[in-house]
Amino acid sequence: MRIGVFCTYENPVRDYKACFDAQTRLVRRAEEVGFEEAWVAEHHFDDDAVSPSILTLLSYLAGVTSRVRLGSAAVLLAFRNPIQVAEDVATIDVLSNGRFDFGVARGGPFPAQNKHFHAAKDESRDITLEALELIERLFYEDRVTFSGAHFQVDDLALCPKPLQKPIPTWIATSTPAAVEYAAHKGFGIMAASPAPIAKIEQTVAAYRATGPGADPRLALARFYYAAETREKAMAEALPFIARFADRMRGIFLAQNAPASFDPQEIVERSLIGSYEELAEKIVDIHRRLGLGSLLLKPATANETLALASLDDFAAKIRPRIEAALA
Repeated sequence: MRIGVFCTYENPVRDYKACFDAQTRLVRRAEEVGFEEAWVAEHHFDDDAVSPSILTLLSYLAGVTSRVRLGSAAVLLAFRNPIQVAEDVATIDVLSNGRFDFGVARGGPFPAQNKHFHAAKDESRDITLEALELIERLFYEDRVTFSGAHFQVDDLALCPKPLQKPIPTWIATSTPAAVEYAAHKGFGIMAASPAPIAKIEQTVAAYRATGPGADPRLALARFYYAAETREKAMAEALPFIARFADRMRGIFLAQNAPASFDPQEIVERSLIGSYEELAEKIVDIHRRLGLGSLLLKPATANETLALASLDDFAAKIRPRIEAALA
């Protein structure tokens, strides 16, 4: 099980420069304390999550790190030109010396994205899969001719080509058809922070049912905060979780699609508690799901505490996990 940090570029004080600098420091600290991965989310038109130019951010992170693998969680292909994505991803892979992990998704319940990028919600899945097919061919074939419902190219050669062959690829989904597609292609699966473990178990089982030895290489994101006691961890993390729940509830209500975002339910699906408690919980999750990567999202708006939470995981939680799984 690899450990990573999950970056959503929160901007609580509405200062973009401070936001970008803080997330860069978080990634660099993750590398310093032995985390193997750092993943960046893509969001648009949101002052609370300012990571729209995900590949630009990852390119910058490639230049200020040397060891940690860098992942997109995830590129929203329905809103992008796949040729440009292929060029950018290949460039990052070269700049990072082959440290890039390519995660893609169709985009969540944010209608402004579909509206302003002119991608109808009921077409976004088909656009995403067609774009991914074209990108894969551009990565690995010398010259590509492609005629799809949404994209066409004629005798096109990608320059540069990525260093990795293949580039590790993930799809963020729990939709049965997309899970089956990922399994047949050998892509990994990504699961979001609020997703219930029981639902993720179903996704993993469906993936593995496609064939003997099918490995979802599951990358699981979780809100995370640890302290000496559960009470101390909750005191710091709960305001962050409550703010997230309020924001998501507002997004769904604006679409006349009420959804439950109970902070206590989110806490139960998160990694928040004492060092010993979290080590035991992570071991249990790993045994149930067979994690490829665990991606930690510090549940605090305080940068000093967020950095310290990575130190605590490396020094006080990870050794317990490794001992239990040895």
